[in-house]
Amino acid sequence: MPELRPNHRVQVKKTGSIWKKQSRTRARIVSRVCDNLEAEYGRPRLGNPTKPLDDLIFILISNRTSPDLAEQTYRRLKQHFPKWEFLLKSPPSKLRSLLKPAGLSRKKSHQIRSLLRKVKHDFGNCDLSGLASWQEQDTHEYLTTLAGVSDKVAKCVMLYTLGSEVLPVDVHVYRVSKRLGWTARNRAAQAHDELEALIPPSKRFAFHVDCIAHGRSICRSRPDCNRCRIRKDCEYFTTTQ
Repeated sequence: MPELRPNHRVQVKKTGSIWKKQSRTRARIVSRVCDNLEAEYGRPRLGNPTKPLDDLIFILISNRTSPDLAEQTYRRLKQHFPKWEFLLKSPPSKLRSLLKPAGLSRKKSHQIRSLLRKVKHDFGNCDLSGLASWQEQDTHEYLTTLAGVSDKVAKCVMLYTLGSEVLPVDVHVYRVSKRLGWTARNRAAQAHDELEALIPPSKRFAFHVDCIAHGRSICRSRPDCNRCRIRKDCEYFTTTQ
């Protein structure tokens, strides 16, 4: 197992207005919102692969590109490189060419090649399935040592492929949560710990994927509140209507 740096967690600062409510009331609201979102959208995987390294590369490709284009680009990559070791043996220009339709091809190519070299060095092959037996904190710490892997990306890989009950906060999860009054932080990257403190582990996967679906279809930058299933528990709706 590669050597890891110690991970010191800080106390969570609770900024959302929901924290002002009594714990039982707060728990009922969270449960009701999560259940209503899951009733509306189910538990979609949103195209994410089931193997951790595949998922990691898919997520990096998805950065600043549309979901459909990301899936198309990932499938094209897998067709050319059925094993990731093959990618490391190919010229960098080949990977950049395959990534070009998804944008940021030079940056993404560098990240993918760099992380694959490190994974191969650390584990002997291009495979992260061994992380399934690691402690959650160690897994997160290792993933964030890889090129291009932020806290959110690491948590996504852990949630989608390693069975960890963490809560990645992307732009959609952040937008929905902030409108609900569950966080008042200024950026999505700041909201992970606060939302994990609020949402029970068993509900985090569905909440994450359902917020993405909800954010894409209804809770956009200009939300369609009249079609929203959770508007009665939404601070944005109750204060703007």
